Amino acid sequence: MANSETRRTVAQRLTDIIAPFAPSYALSREVAMTQRDVLRSRAGNFEGAGRGPRGKDFRINRADAVEASRADQQRLSWIGRDMMRNNPRVVKIRRQLVSNVVGTGILPSVRWLDGEGGRQVLENKDPRLVRVEKLMRDHCLTTDFDADGKLSMLGMMSLGFGSIVIDGEVLFRRRFRRSGDGYPLNFQVQVLEGDYLNRDIDGELSNGNYAVQGIEFNRVGKRVAYHLYADHPGGRRGYVLQTRRVDARNIIHAFDVTRPGQQRGISWIAPVITLLHDLHRYQDGQVKRQEIASLFAGILKTTDSADELEADLPSLTAGTIFQLGEGEELDFNDPPSVDGYESFMNVTDRTIAAAMGITYEALTGDYSKVNYTSGRMARMDVDPNVRDWQQNLLIGKICHGFASWFREGVEDVADIDPDLYEIGWTPPVRPVIDPTKDYKADEVAMRSGQKSRRQTIRERGGDPDKVDTEIQAERSWANQNGLIFSSDAGAQTSQVKETENNDQS
Repeated sequence: MANSETRRTVAQRLTDIIAPFAPSYALSREVAMTQRDVLRSRAGNFEGAGRGPRGKDFRINRADAVEASRADQQRLSWIGRDMMRNNPRVVKIRRQLVSNVVGTGILPSVRWLDGEGGRQVLENKDPRLVRVEKLMRDHCLTTDFDADGKLSMLGMMSLGFGSIVIDGEVLFRRRFRRSGDGYPLNFQVQVLEGDYLNRDIDGELSNGNYAVQGIEFNRVGKRVAYHLYADHPGGRRGYVLQTRRVDARNIIHAFDVTRPGQQRGISWIAPVITLLHDLHRYQDGQVKRQEIASLFAGILKTTDSADELEADLPSLTAGTIFQLGEGEELDFNDPPSVDGYESFMNVTDRTIAAAMGITYEALTGDYSKVNYTSGRMARMDVDPNVRDWQQNLLIGKICHGFASWFREGVEDVADIDPDLYEIGWTPPVRPVIDPTKDYKADEVAMRSGQKSRRQTIRERGGDPDKVDTEIQAERSWANQNGLIFSSDAGAQTSQVKETENNDQS
């Protein structure tokens, strides 16, 4: 298509050159070229290719992922933020997605490794492990992690993912700190909107690298730096746009990759922005219509003066009977009705919810027609999306980036080799629809060997190592105090056998 478009452009330029000298010939040439294009457009066997009249609205181009979004990526982000301020559906979509994917946060856990096979050591009391866990708690799980001093690492996950939903992308920047600043580790993290990227730094650079909208790549296509404004360009301090080159090792650029070669994120609400806007206006119009409908009024036609009418006219209450004089007439207005409103809103809300990867019930709060089966089917549709975003976007990109910075900070502050431990991530537990059925299904799956107990714990949002440690501690305490619970089937069996032996003896 690019070659045909190029030929068309060259031919058009030639026609423009001929036109001042031979306008009649240029006109006939233009007509012939148009007829030729029409005949070519009718070729092909697929209506979906957009050659017929039904496909005239298709935007056909072969632009790559960067060029396809270059003109609109930033505008979509700005419009999304405006809708976050004024459109209740967008507010609900963002909150619902953050709740489903991040929840209270994806919890980190430190796993100590042995020096040989790299296998996990469950009961290692090495003081270095204690030190690493304490640094994790004291730095990452407190507001010391945030350069603005407002959020912990878990809170920054929620903020970052919410920004990805609305803006399409978010930046996390590592800011180094001196030991005298009083933080457990030598860095903090700052959350930045995509506006900080200097889009004007684009193309070939003087150092031999090239840039795409503020992102610098080396000759093999690896990201090596980000060119960021010193202040947000939309703030009061942004009128002086100073740009700083930041090493890529200090930046986490998170967005949902939907096309090969994509370098910037697109707002997730882009496919439904116009629908959300139109639906919001339609709903506002219906509210105004109902407001007018509630203004029930009577119109009295009379020849009396206004003063006489005000003195004689009684107030309108339930059961009022008006006595009209000669030549007086009383009419009532006919308020407009609202027909088909609910069914139209339901269908449109379903379309929006499907596009955003959530259920209609989650978007609207309408659970009037939900039962266990429909709820399970809805979760079967939504849960794969949630796991995808958790594993590939949050854990794969953001959490692993945080872990890398944490390990470097621990090595610098505590001189603990990063190869001695690893950091695991546990997504929040997904609420079950019916515990009596769902937990029973897990039990059957474990007993039949279809999945392990540790896998089940992870699926429910728990850390198997911590659960095992807590169970061991509970059983040790119970044995010391002579307590046996129904959950300890082995101990019950031993007690029964011991009792039987004592009775026989």
